[in-house]
Amino acid sequence: MLERLGLAVLIAGIGLAAYFAWTRLWLVRKARHTLGLPDFKPGRPAVLYFTAPGCLPCQTVQRPALDELKARWPGRLQVLEVDAIERPDLADSWGVLAVPTTFVIDSHGQPRRVNHGVARLDRLAAQLAEIGETLPTELPLQAEGAQFIAPSKEGTE
Repeated sequence: MLERLGLAVLIAGIGLAAYFAWTRLWLVRKARHTLGLPDFKPGRPAVLYFTAPGCLPCQTVQRPALDELKARWPGRLQVLEVDAIERPDLADSWGVLAVPTTFVIDSHGQPRRVNHGVARLDRLAAQLAEIGETLPTELPLQAEGAQFIAPSKEGTE
């Protein structure tokens, strides 16, 4: 019984390692090819966002998170939205199988992170920080759903 459990854990570990290795290899391979994005401007990080008109999670969760992230990085972050229905060639070349799918691209144009499914604001901000792109210090990252309350000017006079 214990041997079977150990074997199952070993097989699951090998599968997980293979998945992470495949994802990393795919990102490295994609980084060697052209992005195929005419709107991408080198020098600023970007989030490439694949969506579709009938995608409810795209409209209710993903797009508001991206809008908030872009508002917190005024002029410093590109959000490139691609309709996977209108551009199936681009979705295929990026390996998109479902929407929403987001890619975090560094300021040199290298895809560094991929999110299959919804990626919330805190996750995207953390991924940008992992690749060396940080939020401006004057805009602290709030917990999702929390409101930003400006500090009072009282006592500063």
